[in-house]
Amino acid sequence: MATSLKIRLLANKSLLHGGDFFQIRCCCHVINLIVQAGLNLIDGVVCKIRNVAKHLKNSVPKKKKFYEIAEQSFHLNTRKRLRSDCCVRWNSTFIMLDRAIYFKAVLDHWGQRDREFGIFALSEEEWEKIAILHKFLKVFYDVTNQFSASKHPTANIYFRGVWEIHRKLIETANGPYDFMVDMVREMQVKFNKYWSEYSLILSCATVLDPRCKLELVEYCYSKLYGEISAREMVQNIKNTLYDLFEEYMLRSTSVFSPKIGTSSGSDVGNQDADSFEDYELFLSKKQKHDHRKSQLDLYLEEQNLGLHIDLDILAYWRDASGRFPELASMARDILAISISTVPSESAFSMGKKLINPWRNSLSPKTIQAITCYEDWLRAKGFSLGQSGVLGANMEESSEDEDDEEEMEEGLHGSVI
Repeated sequence: MATSLKIRLLANKSLLHGGDFFQIRCCCHVINLIVQAGLNLIDGVVCKIRNVAKHLKNSVPKKKKFYEIAEQSFHLNTRKRLRSDCCVRWNSTFIMLDRAIYFKAVLDHWGQRDREFGIFALSEEEWEKIAILHKFLKVFYDVTNQFSASKHPTANIYFRGVWEIHRKLIETANGPYDFMVDMVREMQVKFNKYWSEYSLILSCATVLDPRCKLELVEYCYSKLYGEISAREMVQNIKNTLYDLFEEYMLRSTSVFSPKIGTSSGSDVGNQDADSFEDYELFLSKKQKHDHRKSQLDLYLEEQNLGLHIDLDILAYWRDASGRFPELASMARDILAISISTVPSESAFSMGKKLINPWRNSLSPKTIQAITCYEDWLRAKGFSLGQSGVLGANMEESSEDEDDEEEMEEGLHGSVI
């Protein structure tokens, strides 16, 4: 389908740069493939945590007593809960580890008072492995959350996110943790399959972020490949950016040139028009070698903004459109590229139950309305609560629903 659409658009001359950047793979799905490839090889300590959560969940009296001890003796927030994970959602495994670490002291105490629980108790060495794995996975979890944002552009954060994952994989592969070596190697194979070369168009989006520009790209590449290779990679991005900008300049010229021709009433201005149809192309190539600087040159020469400042990048380019009209138009189009399909998928995610014993006879139209309504409320920042859009509070009614809601926390099915 994508190939057929690309061919048709190319025939209509609707795509820039030969359609090289027509299709962008969902970055959150790529991260999922990378992490899943590794988690399958390190199931030992993870399985123990999984059994701990199941053991407490299967006994209501034990579960109640556990959280009483956590609150009264250890002063922990018992609104947080131990979680079981879901085999198709690696983020749920991260949350499971995160909660286990939060309740570590209580779990150690519980292992001393409950003989049955003794077979699930973790040694200090195993807890250390859990902490290391949790810290490693947190990089992927945070980057996935950044990529799946829906209220601001994400194209400009692609490069930094992929670079952080790339660097973490290299550091861990060369690190002292032998139990993670096989896992990380498998993850590196997956990473190289999809991201051995960073996306050129999304790297251009990073350059169009005034906090980053070419300097950040060169810095990141130099950390991975050395300064010589970094300069070559940056030059490739720079060439691509200038090629795109030249196409935007040509389009801008072609839009305004007819107005100049028709403004004169003289027939002299219109005669032999076909003889000069490629004049604008000749002129643009000629001016490329002039000493006058282009909008892109001036933008790249301006001092970078602070890397960590809070910036509305679309507002920045809207304000800059007076100085850089064609460049601002190009930035607007590139920054509009979505690097994840998660925002659209989350609207129809069925990770949280709509049908349960309290509302099991809803019509299809009502279910459709609830699905859309929940997504609208979530987009507006409203908290839907544990019981969702409909019904009263049912905290004790469905532990499964509570678990599923936690799995959706922040990602909304981004790893399915």
